[in-house]
Amino acid sequence: MMQEVAPDDAQREQLYKALGDLNAYGFWTIQGDMEPKEPRVRELPHVWRWKEFEPHIINAGHIVPHELAERRGIVLHNPGLDMTRPSTTNTQYVAYSVYMPGEIFEAHIHSPAASRMLLKSDGKGYTTVEGEKAYLDRGDLIMTPSGTWHDHGNEGAEPMVWVDMLDIPVTMLFNAGKFGFHYTENGVQRPMQSATRSHLYSQRHFGMGGLRPRFAQTSIGNNTSSPQLHWKYNDVRKALNAVRDEPGDPYDGVIIDYINVMDGGPIQKTQNFSMQLLRPGEHTLSHRHTNSSVYVVIEGSGSTIIEGEEFKWEESDVFCVPSYKWHEHVNASGSEDAVIYCVSDAPALQKLGLWWEERKAKDGSITSAGNTIPA
Repeated sequence: MMQEVAPDDAQREQLYKALGDLNAYGFWTIQGDMEPKEPRVRELPHVWRWKEFEPHIINAGHIVPHELAERRGIVLHNPGLDMTRPSTTNTQYVAYSVYMPGEIFEAHIHSPAASRMLLKSDGKGYTTVEGEKAYLDRGDLIMTPSGTWHDHGNEGAEPMVWVDMLDIPVTMLFNAGKFGFHYTENGVQRPMQSATRSHLYSQRHFGMGGLRPRFAQTSIGNNTSSPQLHWKYNDVRKALNAVRDEPGDPYDGVIIDYINVMDGGPIQKTQNFSMQLLRPGEHTLSHRHTNSSVYVVIEGSGSTIIEGEEFKWEESDVFCVPSYKWHEHVNASGSEDAVIYCVSDAPALQKLGLWWEERKAKDGSITSAGNTIPA
């Protein structure tokens, strides 16, 4: 009986080349990459500082004409990701956008879900979504759900700046990104929509907390989001103040979610939106979860400690906490509140069965929630 001779490296290389020529490879050659012991996260924690960006944002408004930029956004790129990807986290596109006085940015429609958080305006900047014209003040949230026509404009005398947040990377992943730019009314192409809904329509019909007119229009766009489109910050701040004396969440402070009035779930299928109040001197406990989060500082200043490193922030800064990174929030002021707005991709992960969270108690013990995998 002939003794088998173990193949040498040259034979294996020939095999790998032959498989490569057939657009295939041996699983064992990439097994380490496919079976990580912990989630591998490429994004890095980062703070985009408003004081550094503001002069460039306003300058772009002056020197980048509307004809050159259909939407004048400054994309906040994560330093851990390839520059070719328009990503702030693995699943979220975030940008500072500026609209100069008198500008109108034409109506368009797209499959990605989008939102805008207003930072700066004299109250005359607006977005029109499916005929609802919403004028925005600082801290206001306006949604442009998937499949809705919308246009932006500034009727004021001062630049309008907001933070765009879209799930573009998700639609790119599934090859489902699609945009349209030819809006028509009565068969005539128009640059902007007529205001066909009454003032503050969605807020008046759906913002009553447990009450809804039976005749309200409850379906909009691709019917993948809340029918309420506009939330005024004054109302959100009142909601935070109403529960500020409660213990709150030890990991997120006094936090409230924007919800879909139809089912009580998140207002977008792929993103969750929340506002967090960190009371004077508050320091939350540390936790981590598979969802990534992007924050906008609405009031005050403080810091977020991510994997032991302190990231300081102040008003109008944007910062991200990548997925599966231990983090805790700190309001260092002994007298002033801090309020931070957060958008995360938790709903998408939850629907896919890929969301879990780990929490550290004061004594350092760790508890888990969600669909975690044992070590």
